[in-house]
Amino acid sequence: MTGRLPYAKILILLMLLQGCSDWLHLEPESELIRDEFWQSGNDVQAVVAGTYKELAGSVELLFKWGELRGDLLVPGTNISTSDRRVMDGFIYPENEINRWNRMYRTINFANTVLKFSPLVVDRDQTFHENESKAFEAEALFLRSLCYFYLVRVFRDVPLILEASENDAQDYYPFVSTEQDIFLRIIDDLKTAVQFLPLSYGKLKYDKGRATKAAAYALMADVYLYFEKYQAAVDACDMVINSGLFGLIDGEDWFMNFFPGNSNESIFEVQFDKNLDQTNRLYSMVAPNPGDGTFPEGNDEFRVSPYFVKEYEKYPTDRRAGNRTYLAYSGAGWYRFTTSYVLWKYVGMEGTPSVVTGAALTGYRVGNKESDANWIVYRYSDILLIKAEALVQLGDYDAAMNLVNRIRERALLPPVTGINEKNRLEDIILEERTKELCGEGKRWFDLIRLGRRNDYERMDRFIEILAKDKSYEEAQIIRSKYSNPNSWYLPIHKDEIDQNRNLVQNPYYKNQ
Repeated sequence: MTGRLPYAKILILLMLLQGCSDWLHLEPESELIRDEFWQSGNDVQAVVAGTYKELAGSVELLFKWGELRGDLLVPGTNISTSDRRVMDGFIYPENEINRWNRMYRTINFANTVLKFSPLVVDRDQTFHENESKAFEAEALFLRSLCYFYLVRVFRDVPLILEASENDAQDYYPFVSTEQDIFLRIIDDLKTAVQFLPLSYGKLKYDKGRATKAAAYALMADVYLYFEKYQAAVDACDMVINSGLFGLIDGEDWFMNFFPGNSNESIFEVQFDKNLDQTNRLYSMVAPNPGDGTFPEGNDEFRVSPYFVKEYEKYPTDRRAGNRTYLAYSGAGWYRFTTSYVLWKYVGMEGTPSVVTGAALTGYRVGNKESDANWIVYRYSDILLIKAEALVQLGDYDAAMNLVNRIRERALLPPVTGINEKNRLEDIILEERTKELCGEGKRWFDLIRLGRRNDYERMDRFIEILAKDKSYEEAQIIRSKYSNPNSWYLPIHKDEIDQNRNLVQNPYYKNQ
């Protein structure tokens, strides 16, 4: 469905794009949205597009939520004080990483589509119910994705299922339990898969909009996190058996990131510098020597040298040097040391050998190139999710077969003959680490390990985080993370001050 929006409707859409306040305070949207905006299928499509745009605006935060508390990155020279504190384990309710308003803006967009799209069917004779159901399914997927992030980051959060429309609504919602949110996510995704398409007939839409495969991928991840292992396997099989995806050749592995939208991709948030759709991933991880001889990064985060050592144990690994990370000792102070750039969001190719000074041929140059897509799910992730679930079900051979598909693509020897659950679980975690480094997965992988089976492997979770730390740092980590409440972020102080019904995460109540 195409067509230009009238000028008045553009103004109303801009009002909608402003979303809620900085807090989770459900300010009512203008009645104009009900009476004047929602008149045609084009209006529904515009707000669905706005929902994706809101999600795209959260990518920097999603990166930080998934990586800063893990062990794969270290601070760069220009890291902010608030991010540095998060990486050092000192998190307070005032920290900016605790702001969830962008997620709830996306949720409110989705709720608005769910509320008004069915009404447009009666107002626009060219807008059919099946079109409305498809747009509503996209909204359900996006809302579910937001809530899955929120429940893993904060645990118990407000579950808001109605659009902000009028003064009669409850502006100060209570929190819901993670179990209630899990049940709602699954119910919504079961509805969504009925109406989402297999394909939109266009590559960027197939990769950048919700499809049946994207919904099943999210469903598999949710089931795995909540320890519903057979259901996770079944959801993975819906993706695998679709025949629409596959592992790309190991030599082409970097094409997952540049240009992106590979055959391996299931869902990724789209960016395009030609449309002025950019993000800060490039800026956050590229070096900044200060003399103009290297792309204009800000050097906020680097790949941990300890993680690089793990890669170096297998020199043949196709994901290793110059692909996941790039050793850099260029101009400025960098010439006195070697740092490791998270290359996935910087490079155009995965095969450069040296980057020093002005040797820029073949590289992305400047922040205008900051349009790497944010990959939410790709096929290798699904294979490893299924393998992890199979281990919990006791099917070790089938799990090893899936892991070996990833390892063989990377030119690593296969794993065989392992019949000890924890050992195979660790191998899968290691493969996820090397395959998905910097893709916002690491912290969630670790807490999934730590909380499983009533915190059966909490000691292993803490051991991973304490490894390669100084004695003092390791002691702080062991003390803090021995309390599982600390695994979740505090609700931001502004939210607590604004909403009398919110209850702070007990670990942070006295901070």
